[in-house]
Amino acid sequence: MGDKLIENLKSLAVALILALIIRTFIVQSFHIPSGSMIPTLLIGDFILVDKVTYHFRPPERGDVVVFHFPLNEDVYYIKRIVGVPGDRVQVKNGVLYINGKPCKYQHLGKYVYYENGKRYEGELYYEFLPRRDGTVKKHYVLKTGIQGDNTDVFIVPKGKYFMMGDNRNNSYDSRYWGFVDRSKIVGIARIIFFSWDSERHMPRFNRFFQVD
Repeated sequence: MGDKLIENLKSLAVALILALIIRTFIVQSFHIPSGSMIPTLLIGDFILVDKVTYHFRPPERGDVVVFHFPLNEDVYYIKRIVGVPGDRVQVKNGVLYINGKPCKYQHLGKYVYYENGKRYEGELYYEFLPRRDGTVKKHYVLKTGIQGDNTDVFIVPKGKYFMMGDNRNNSYDSRYWGFVDRSKIVGIARIIFFSWDSERHMPRFNRFFQVD
């Protein structure tokens, strides 16, 4: 009996150590608590964050990343990188400019969502973000008003990144509190492994295993 208990404890210890290693160095799960990344990520989405990729390449425009919030590092935020070191970033009349050039947009139509029982309606677009390798990252952005639609020019310092939410008029991001240091980026969001709709009190099965 004693030997079996010891073996079970050893197995449990190994499992815990492996789980700790995986969480620390490979992948970590996060829950989406707010609507700043709608429609890419919804409130109630559970995502897996890849901690390995950035050991082999730097963060890039268009990546959705989890990071320590600069004003309170105990809090995790998730946003999209729109500016990398050396970039000049500005928003003018709701259009994102990178290094003086406007991003291209494709209008997709109306979009409605609910947050804390309140109804929001806006215009949905594809935004085309240029990447340093010459490719373009196409992703959703939502416009529901004019807040944050006009900014000064931000020059991204070395080792820093400029973050914005896809829900452009309802995102507290780098337009308001500045840049994120590379060392504070946890990793890149890879997959939604579960999603819970708190308005309807049921899982969103159609979102399982979606990737950005």
